[in-house]
Amino acid sequence: MATSSAAGKTIVITGGAGGLGKAIASAFLAADANVAVFDVNEARLKETAAEWEKYGDKFITAQIDITDETAVNTFFANASAKFGRIDLLVNNAGIMDKFDAAGTTPLDLWNRVIGVNLTGAYLCTKAAINAFETQSPSGGTIISIGSIASVRGLNAGAAYTASKHGLLGLMRNTAGFYGPKGIYSIAFLMGGMNTNVIDAFATGVNQEGMATVTGANPFDPAKQFVGLDDVAKYCIFFSDPAVAETSNGATININKNWPSA
Repeated sequence: MATSSAAGKTIVITGGAGGLGKAIASAFLAADANVAVFDVNEARLKETAAEWEKYGDKFITAQIDITDETAVNTFFANASAKFGRIDLLVNNAGIMDKFDAAGTTPLDLWNRVIGVNLTGAYLCTKAAINAFETQSPSGGTIISIGSIASVRGLNAGAAYTASKHGLLGLMRNTAGFYGPKGIYSIAFLMGGMNTNVIDAFATGVNQEGMATVTGANPFDPAKQFVGLDDVAKYCIFFSDPAVAETSNGATININKNWPSA
């Protein structure tokens, strides 16, 4: 059997204890990579760590608020110290808004969504770049989990849409500044997935806003949900630096052609 290109690499995944992050982390562990994940949800972390015991010392987990720069930097330092280097960051952590337009978005919700989806991704991108530049050999790759809401205006509320548009700008700027240094940055533009992002709906949504969004973008989960394991395969593919270099600064649509126009 051919050895996976991910074997021996070290992968940091944010929001890695559930949903898409867990699927990505599990795929890398199965490919003989080292995995470092953090998540804000302590219960999910404990459950996931128990499931991964068969991988021995190939992984580390930590409960961290992604908006805490000191905690983020400490985690990256610990991952580098344990595994010797970091090869790939997957900016996966994200939360949904409640389909509010700008005129009805509460400031605290705006700050929370921007904080997790954009500021958190910036803090992790910054920490990863600092690790990539100082390790030997230098270099690494950053995959940011964007959304069709990164390029479309009516697939979510104002806060989520702005955060994912901003994430795309961060990705492209990083690609431009650091590509010549062997640090590559790409984004996946995701369609609908069955992930923990829907936790935000537990306390209710703006029904009028949701009706506006779903009316503009009819969605059939049975046909249009993107499989989490399939997204993980893309991550493993782009963990090869030679492949990542060819797509530096690019967006990769993973959405089953939804919406189609």
